[in-house]
Amino acid sequence: MSRPQVTFAGPGTWERFSHAERVWGTVVTFDLRGSTSPDAPETFAEAAQHAVAEAVSFLHDVDSWFSTYRVDTPITALRNGLLTAEDMPPVVGSVLDSCRWLRTLTNGVFDPWAASGGVDPSGYVKGWAADIAADLLGGLGFDNVCINAAGDVSCRGFQSPEQPWVVGIRHPAHANQIVQTVVALDEGVATSGLYERGAHVVDPRSGRHEVTLTSASVVGPDCGMADALATALLVAGIDGLEWFADLPGWSAYLVAGTEAHYFGVAFDSGLKVGANN
Repeated sequence: MSRPQVTFAGPGTWERFSHAERVWGTVVTFDLRGSTSPDAPETFAEAAQHAVAEAVSFLHDVDSWFSTYRVDTPITALRNGLLTAEDMPPVVGSVLDSCRWLRTLTNGVFDPWAASGGVDPSGYVKGWAADIAADLLGGLGFDNVCINAAGDVSCRGFQSPEQPWVVGIRHPAHANQIVQTVVALDEGVATSGLYERGAHVVDPRSGRHEVTLTSASVVGPDCGMADALATALLVAGIDGLEWFADLPGWSAYLVAGTEAHYFGVAFDSGLKVGANN
């Protein structure tokens, strides 16, 4: 683990512990908030560091199960025909089952089995892993957590007393600008855009590198699902919002050129169109 950062907010206020971990070929950041009682055996920083170490260990386990860049993972063995789906560890089988359901939900627009070289569930795994890590930290006594897994953000609790986490959706054309913010209370926020992997996103229905939107963000109670739906919406565009019809509590913010289309409870409900300059 790299050296963490701890901010002491002062007497009577919350403390903050943050950590950035290099894993999966990217960086996953942890932000923990809260306080400890004066008679606690550890300071907030000490307890948070120990808890995050367990979450980080889990993230590296995820890499050992799902990395397509390593030769020793079950997914690589499956892709190379050395193992079958029935041979997968239970955790891998469960993720693949979720991916099959999402493939059906999106009418085949999200399809890890259409990836070059064989099945690649990474479009679901980052958000899924962020959720599990957040819940793990909650089980260790840290109820106020925000984990950013390379753009897939899982939030639990509050960022300050009585203030839920606020997650910014970046402008697809300007890295330092935010086009919208989301108040996320025990939710996931995932964004897929041309500025990240647009040139690599393939429409599995045609096999071509083509997308409909400039960026797509999804907000909902499951960060893995949000991750998959954001990627699928980037390809399908506004027509893909039909997938939300039977998903209460889900929202989407879609950017197409200079227009933003937004839908759901996170954005005041209803499909609306606004300028995105």
